[in-house]
Amino acid sequence: MSQERYSPLFALFLFASSPLLAHSLQDAEKEIQEQEDYVQFVDRLAPEFALADTSGNTVSLSEFQGKVVVLNFIYTRCADACPLHMDLISRVQEQIHEAGLHDAVEFITIATDGGDIAVTRANMQAYGNNFGLEATNWRFLYRHENEPARTTRRLAESYGLRFDPVAEGVQAHGVVTHVIDQTGRMQARFHGLKFEPEHLTSYAKVLVEVPEALPGGIWDTLQHYIENMTG
Repeated sequence: MSQERYSPLFALFLFASSPLLAHSLQDAEKEIQEQEDYVQFVDRLAPEFALADTSGNTVSLSEFQGKVVVLNFIYTRCADACPLHMDLISRVQEQIHEAGLHDAVEFITIATDGGDIAVTRANMQAYGNNFGLEATNWRFLYRHENEPARTTRRLAESYGLRFDPVAEGVQAHGVVTHVIDQTGRMQARFHGLKFEPEHLTSYAKVLVEVPEALPGGIWDTLQHYIENMTG
């Protein structure tokens, strides 16, 4: 089948009529807020971290400058809320891939366990297998061997989320999914387990694609878009 070419004017119409297009990031946030009860827009610098992945390699937030980051914290020994949380985010990851944003969005899950590191890493890998998470843009992170057990719980607190040990093998905690933009600023927090995955996906797409959410403004973005369509 031959590839159809669009005129610049028609390309402009397609781009401008997209439901994700807004004149500013604030306009896009307003539209999403009208549909999603569990989103909070914040716009503040995301706390930096340097943690270990399941292979023991150091991974820092600053490594993902230029990408949108979807970040969440879990207690891997949790038997109720955390598996449901991971199921939600696995659905977001699937939608992100379907939208062609695989290379533009990174997923990071940080474990808040205070127990044995090897067991925690095994639990994290099991989460990946159980929920079919795509490892090419998903990182599971935990503390290094020489760091105190409370390291990632304190990091969660810097993100406004508490994981408090209340009994052996039990942590009381909330559920929040953070969205961090390409400059390292936290732009949104999706609270609880009732948010619609497609709304988080749409917001990530806004950060990646919508004019004025990124440097350059609307007309520079339109020009680049049209050149790609007609070149």
